[in-house]
Amino acid sequence: MTFMIWVAALMSGYIFIRAILPLRIHRAWKAGLAVPLLAGAFKFQILHWFGGPRFFAPDLPAPVLLGGAWLFAVIFFFFFLLLAADLVRCSLRLLRRIRPFPVPAWLHCAAGAVNPLLLAAAVAAATAGLHAGTAAPPVRDLTVELERLPPEAEGMTIAVLADLHCDRLTGIERIRDLVERVNARHPDLIVITGDIADGTVAGQGAALQPLRDLRAAYGVCGVPGNHEYFSGSQEWLGYLAELGVDMLTNSSRRLPNGIVLLGVTDPAASRFGAAPPDLRRAGAGTDPAEVKILLAHQPGIAAEAAQAGIDLQISGHTHGGMVFGLNRLVARFNAGWVSGLYRVGPLQLFVSNGAGIWSGFPIRLGVPAEIPLLRLVRRR
Repeated sequence: MTFMIWVAALMSGYIFIRAILPLRIHRAWKAGLAVPLLAGAFKFQILHWFGGPRFFAPDLPAPVLLGGAWLFAVIFFFFFLLLAADLVRCSLRLLRRIRPFPVPAWLHCAAGAVNPLLLAAAVAAATAGLHAGTAAPPVRDLTVELERLPPEAEGMTIAVLADLHCDRLTGIERIRDLVERVNARHPDLIVITGDIADGTVAGQGAALQPLRDLRAAYGVCGVPGNHEYFSGSQEWLGYLAELGVDMLTNSSRRLPNGIVLLGVTDPAASRFGAAPPDLRRAGAGTDPAEVKILLAHQPGIAAEAAQAGIDLQISGHTHGGMVFGLNRLVARFNAGWVSGLYRVGPLQLFVSNGAGIWSGFPIRLGVPAEIPLLRLVRRR
């Protein structure tokens, strides 16, 4: 929360100094413009006051979550557009000092229109991003080649549901639609890679009831994400088991086709008195010769998984970075892995963009949501 306060202060302060303070209007109007600026920048803190105890307030009504997210996104994009414009302006001034050149008169006239144009661009980006972020995800087919794949597993399909983030913004109709999209492809296995819900079972459990209808030859397996631990992991683990999801918490399961499926907890677990991710415990009793697929909410465990002899790791958590350009920053916080297939030594790592979106920042630009359908084939 402290980090978010500093971010809000930085964005609101910079925008006020660069875009509001220079306006030739009465100070009362400037104070009036500062109100929505502060409300949007500090929306996490404000929503937390009204809808705690979690700072992203998943139990507040959907219009409140959407409105707050949109305003925050406008300020977020406006801040970075202003920053980019100032960098260009400073670069031009530096060039003129090094090698003077005349500035066209029209450029001087256009300078006053820059900030309004940037604000309009920020509004457009936030609106388009919110629409894309809340849109239904398509099923995306992807082939994954594994060197040691047993013949019985050739062509096996795995549907990946990552980061559903079920809350007041993601209701039962969206969950039902996701279930229907997955079932229509008749996968052999369905995996849910954490951050399934925000809020309590009492508040959000009913919206996840359609998960009972998921159908796959080898069933439905899942692992908890950091948001399960924020929301009461033990209650959620029990409830998800009732819905037919086999939650693998540092444990494994053998499939009839010779594949061993492992699942680990999330690194956030230790902050809530639960067992942290433990690959050794998850793989106990398995044979090194067996082909292993690991479910881990966060991709950062991939290097350790490669050393442990895992063949394929399936993760989420990153949402693909949400916004093109921002994805590179998100990758830096996830050991360089943010979206798609990666090779980590002998390990294949797949990171899903996610089928849902977090209500704290439900924005997608150039990074669409997805329901990946992985088809396993033996590398020739």
